[in-house]
Amino acid sequence: MVLMEKKRALEQRKHQRHPVVRACKVRDRRTLLFSAGKTSDISVGGALLRVDRARPFASGDELDVVIAWGNDAVLTGDSLMKATVRRVLPIDHHHQAVAVEFSDSLEQRVDAASVKAAA
Repeated sequence: MVLMEKKRALEQRKHQRHPVVRACKVRDRRTLLFSAGKTSDISVGGALLRVDRARPFASGDELDVVIAWGNDAVLTGDSLMKATVRRVLPIDHHHQAVAVEFSDSLEQRVDAASVKAAA
């Protein structure tokens, strides 16, 4: 049963995922509260995040995600990526795995950042 669910999830993916572990923050767009987390894997269209949060997210929740790509201590507001929760898997009473789909692909974000830096 579990293998069938994994296979079905893989078939639904539009982009290949890569194992990347980076610190991240997730902001619930309803409450504007941040939760700490780490990426587990990432693609140009979404990511799987391990989030430290007692109150669970639900499928369809809208989030802002900030991923620490470098060693910067301060993350700027323009690094926020809008995302929608697609799946939630509880890990324990304070952690959950949250699969998110980005509103804009990472490719579009990188292209926009390159144009902005060149200006």
